[in-house]
Amino acid sequence: MKSLLLFVSSFFSVVLALHSWDFPLPAGSENELLNFTQSLSERTLLGRAIAREVAPEVRIRETNADRLRRGLPPLPPTRRAPGALRPRASPLPPVPTVCRPAPGVTSTIGYIAACYPDGTLLGYIRTSYGRSDMYTHTPSTNEALIVSLPSLPPFSGAIDLRALNAADSVNSFVGAADGSNGGSFKPDILSWAFITGSNHVNANTPMQLVGNGRGFTESESQIWSLNPTTLQLTARWTNVDLSQLYPTPIFFNPDADGFYLTGDYAVFDRDIYEGQMLVDFVYVPVNGV
Repeated sequence: MKSLLLFVSSFFSVVLALHSWDFPLPAGSENELLNFTQSLSERTLLGRAIAREVAPEVRIRETNADRLRRGLPPLPPTRRAPGALRPRASPLPPVPTVCRPAPGVTSTIGYIAACYPDGTLLGYIRTSYGRSDMYTHTPSTNEALIVSLPSLPPFSGAIDLRALNAADSVNSFVGAADGSNGGSFKPDILSWAFITGSNHVNANTPMQLVGNGRGFTESESQIWSLNPTTLQLTARWTNVDLSQLYPTPIFFNPDADGFYLTGDYAVFDRDIYEGQMLVDFVYVPVNGV
């Protein structure tokens, strides 16, 4: 392009010089010169138009790395052709974790992991209570509560979880003590119970005054069910009218530093919001850690 411009500039300089000389050009030379100049201008305009059409294709062929080096944003994503290769899932199975363990209960002795619904670990139930006399969590199994199952599954019904290393050895079952409206865990009612140590209360029985880690309030203990495939522990709370809420939502309240049961988590979250979060309890056999 620079060579062409230099040629045109030189050409017009010659034309002007010829006009400045005082002698006539041969007949027809001026018309030929005008025709040549017009043809040259048309070719120049045509070349510019073609360049404008080609430029987008050139830009598309450049890489995102080139654009980033020039301080430009990356190219927009392009749709793959129907036969284009797409990422495929690995044929290898996922690595088991405490929140998504391999199926099968291989030991009647284990820990309780508190897991977020997305499968990540919040922590293990700690052997000692938090500041509100409820079970809280720890990141290490060295400080985790060790519980025992009554036998290997399948179970005939709800089971007790007996704490083997609880700081509160008087109330050696993992249960829940009434906090508010414990006799009526139902939808649209604000109700909760504190997960803490308790003395034994039979399954399918409303809360009893048997003693628990929170003091002289009523509690329930034989409320747990264990899924032998997912190893998830779920609670079944029994109301005073013998109706039951299954599964009973479990959540962790960081302000109170403890785990709760509730009849309606949405109502609790609406009326008493303290940064709490729903969790799942998962049984972790001691040989699975």
